[in-house]
Amino acid sequence: MMASKHGKKPTLDSPEQLVLWAGTRDPFKIAEKLEIPVIHKNHPESGLPGLTCLMSSRPAIFINDAYFDNLMRKNPHYTEEIMNDDMAQVAAHELGHACLHRKELKTAPIREYQIFDVHTTMEAEANEFAAGIRIDKEKLLSLLNSDYTLLQVAAAMHVNVNLLIYRIEMLRKERHSFHELPYLPKNNFMGHIVGSGSSEWNV
Repeated sequence: MMASKHGKKPTLDSPEQLVLWAGTRDPFKIAEKLEIPVIHKNHPESGLPGLTCLMSSRPAIFINDAYFDNLMRKNPHYTEEIMNDDMAQVAAHELGHACLHRKELKTAPIREYQIFDVHTTMEAEANEFAAGIRIDKEKLLSLLNSDYTLLQVAAAMHVNVNLLIYRIEMLRKERHSFHELPYLPKNNFMGHIVGSGSSEWNV
């Protein structure tokens, strides 16, 4: 178990430093420590799992519980454990927007609707942030040196394989060497950010 540094808050653009500072990889707990509210809403008519917007000039994260309930109804193999993992990934992605894109949140609405299917710099940045929050580097390196497939590594780390590949690409930038990956991650992960509030969810 990692030890919390309990010191000065690190810069918001470093997920690994935030993890060390908070003493956890749980994005809900990190958000709480950063005083960024995470609010659960129920919008069955929305196809979005989450969003980030400004509330009283401060970032707030919203999670759409109905999105995950719908997945569970449609897929008998979608367990509560998988749902909790997915919800944590969405929260980590939205936390990336809240930490990295505060300037953009003050301007016109920015919307990304398709999971893993929108090519924007901000979505890629939020995906990398989420990967840094959710995936421990040393554990990942150990698993990648085993006989596990990428899907097995993703399952062992309780993350989506696309998020896993983002983390591997981050390690490549640190000059770690791996075999060629079978495919590249799609740029958009989950959710979108909007400007000051969101009429879509009445926030």
